[in-house]
Amino acid sequence: MLHQLRKTASGWVAYLIIIPLVAAFAVWGIGDILTGFGSDTVLTAGETEISAQRFNAEYAQRLDDFSDQIGQYVSPQDGRRYGIDRRVLSQLAGSAVLSEEARALGLAASDEMVATDIRTDETFFGAFGQFDRQTFELALRQNQLSEQVFVADRRDFLTRDQLLSTVTAGATPAAGLAEALYEYRYERRSVRYITLPPDLVENIDDPAEDVLEAYHSQAAIRFTRPETRSFSVVTIRPSDIAPTLAVDEEVLRSEFEDRRGSYDQQETRSVIQIPAPDTAKALEISEKLRAGSAIEEVLAEIDLKIDDVTISDATITGFLSDDIGTEAFALEDGEISDPIDGPLGPVVLIVTGIKPAVPADFEDVRDELQQELVAEQASDAVFDIYNTIEDERAGGALLAEIARSQSLDIVTVEGVTEQGLTVAGPPPENMPNIQGLMPLVFANDIGIDIPAGELDDEGYFWIEVSNVSPAELKPLDDVRDDVIALWKREQRKVLLEELAQSLVERGNLGESMDKIAEEFDRAAFTSPLMVRRFNNETFSRIGVTNVFATPIDKFTHALAGFGDSMVLMQVASIETPEPGDGTAELSEIEDGLKTTASDDLIASLVVALQEKYEVEVNYGLLDQMLSPGTGG
Repeated sequence: MLHQLRKTASGWVAYLIIIPLVAAFAVWGIGDILTGFGSDTVLTAGETEISAQRFNAEYAQRLDDFSDQIGQYVSPQDGRRYGIDRRVLSQLAGSAVLSEEARALGLAASDEMVATDIRTDETFFGAFGQFDRQTFELALRQNQLSEQVFVADRRDFLTRDQLLSTVTAGATPAAGLAEALYEYRYERRSVRYITLPPDLVENIDDPAEDVLEAYHSQAAIRFTRPETRSFSVVTIRPSDIAPTLAVDEEVLRSEFEDRRGSYDQQETRSVIQIPAPDTAKALEISEKLRAGSAIEEVLAEIDLKIDDVTISDATITGFLSDDIGTEAFALEDGEISDPIDGPLGPVVLIVTGIKPAVPADFEDVRDELQQELVAEQASDAVFDIYNTIEDERAGGALLAEIARSQSLDIVTVEGVTEQGLTVAGPPPENMPNIQGLMPLVFANDIGIDIPAGELDDEGYFWIEVSNVSPAELKPLDDVRDDVIALWKREQRKVLLEELAQSLVERGNLGESMDKIAEEFDRAAFTSPLMVRRFNNETFSRIGVTNVFATPIDKFTHALAGFGDSMVLMQVASIETPEPGDGTAELSEIEDGLKTTASDDLIASLVVALQEKYEVEVNYGLLDQMLSPGTGG
């Protein structure tokens, strides 16, 4: 979340921080110190401390990003296996040493600078394209960030930004580099070509027995039956238990009264909240308004408009701080407040509208409340069953025995590969849909007590491996025809490659493409213009690379983009379009080169700062936070 919220802060330097820091600390390394930390401190650099809340916010964002990238949920424990925790530590360590250096240089971000940066951050804009307090609060609550942590992080970020802006101000690419990169990226070429199919090679005799045996061993991976495993799975979910539960009417009404606060429509207030640079200015604003000055006139003096300072229909928790919210709800409609100290400076409030609270009616929320209570009871029941099953497993009970004793279904899957497929190809019909199931099955052996796994819907699953069939090379006699066919195919490729190379040599000695094509009863074609990253079924990536490495009118060859054919090619034309003609402007490339140069400068700075500020990580706390069952 903090990373996402920084993306729109204070210009382009915001984008330069993450990758250089990770790269720099990957080379540098971080000390492993387990003592001398506060109970909530994950990392220190000099006097800068990174809290557990700050680490959790960054780690959660990285997990979400990686989950989106690979298309499946990644748990905090999985994140450690992927090294995401180390990347977050590297990023935070880099930020910490930069903050230390900025502080040492006397750099700072004022309250006004922080407030302005947050108010102009589009992340917190509402439907009318302006800063919206409720959007701001919602964003922080959804990501479990307190205002104090977020404001402190934004202040540190802006302070580091001053340092980094200065460091990267001189990042200038070498003269002519943008032009050379443009030409490399957008140069286009066409070729005249013919395809040489495998059937141009005459029939190949079967290999001798010793050759076949050797090839059978050499290509063993192609003829090996994969390892398969059989296992059993037991699952328990709240949704399995919920249909069997009911809630008594008396309990429903009692719970309604206990939870009335979440069902009642809370009082809301519309407020004009005027920020001031200091208490004296806030007092001046308050006195002018009480003396009858028009709000618009007062706002114009501080370069604000009414829409900039209007908060509509906010609850008491919908303000930037508790003090502001409490004062807003203590005022009468139309009343003007005294100056109030807020986290971003003093403010003056004017209440412009009050909507009273509306009590909820029991019958209106009966169904919703009953569903909530059933879901809670089901979750509690699942946890009780989980504990019972764990006790039985600790006593040596097998999974089938446990399933019988708890009246749970057990699913037995026979002979599947690590990809969850049968040897014949498709997955078995009864394969459970559980993320991370197969890696667990193949990471454990028969008789191993595999820890329970957590399901996405607050359920649990247990697995037990019952059979392991190791990978096995199929006997030659069983796959003889397949081995011979594959050997001939490979030999045909070799001979076709030799033919293509000989034709390249003939063409480069002056023989025309048309004459070579006629020899094989073919006509030469001309390709469309292609760029370096082009490829299709005819022109493979290697083929296109060869084309761009070959001078005009000269020949080259490569395997086709699809299939076993060879493509003989002669470079027919070379063009470089003018910048902006369907391509990037040179200025865009120059900006990219400046960013790369800036990245290098930042990484170099961070590496240098390791000599000045020792970075230490509280791995004991980190292990506690990211261990299963701790909510990390």
